[in-house]
Amino acid sequence: MTGRRGGFTLVELIVVVVLGSLVLMAGLQILITNQRTYTAQNVQINGQQSTRMALEILSGELREVSPEGGDILMMSSDSIRVRLMRKFSIVCGTVFAATPQLFVINALSGPFTRFALGDSVFVWADNEVDTETDDHWIPARVTAAATTAVCPTDGTTQATLLSFAGQSSLFDVTTDSVTLGAPVRSYVPVAFRLMPYNGDPYLGRRQGSGPWVPVAGPLRPNTGLEFVYRDSLNAVTATPGDVRQIVVRVRSGSRGVLNSLGEPVTDSILAWVYTRN
Repeated sequence: MTGRRGGFTLVELIVVVVLGSLVLMAGLQILITNQRTYTAQNVQINGQQSTRMALEILSGELREVSPEGGDILMMSSDSIRVRLMRKFSIVCGTVFAATPQLFVINALSGPFTRFALGDSVFVWADNEVDTETDDHWIPARVTAAATTAVCPTDGTTQATLLSFAGQSSLFDVTTDSVTLGAPVRSYVPVAFRLMPYNGDPYLGRRQGSGPWVPVAGPLRPNTGLEFVYRDSLNAVTATPGDVRQIVVRVRSGSRGVLNSLGEPVTDSILAWVYTRN
């Protein structure tokens, strides 16, 4: 007589399959949760890096601005255009004739930042040393730059001879308002706003009339960049010359990535930038 073979009943097989499926589903759920957590953390870290980089760029640039001197060319709640200083030196010789000329010391501007043809500059004019009300910056444009010149005061210090053809009316030749030691600085208009890049909004920077360049991002669409302008009394102002403080807020977005609470992963940072006046 043949003995009965051992095995599993149908009910036992169903139970095993159900239990195994539950274990697999639980493991899969853990993997999915871990993956979501990892993705959310990555997005949060990238967002924090983006906002801090954007804020560092804006703070460094806007800190140089002199609103009282007319450096704010345009301002709104989501964009700003300013004049930023790029080169600096002092006058060591002057020639006031049909074409005004200034000698500026090379060592102060450095080998890679010397004044050149086409530079827009401000030259400090001090008509009366004991009177403050007549002091002002003369806006001019360099029409020629001879880098092989020397300062006429000592004949040895290397200098650049800057010419300002057709701009004699800007320089007060009768009082010789630009004196030795007067500072000279060049500037360039720079604008900041959100711009599209690879389908995302980025902090965009534009120098002069050049192209817009993405410098930090991605940021939150529409509300990723915000400016508030305040005067010396901390009141909000719309007058560029009255600005003494620029409040900058930068926000990052997640493009649909959610955190463990089911909320969009975002980051926001706020800074108060005090301008140079």
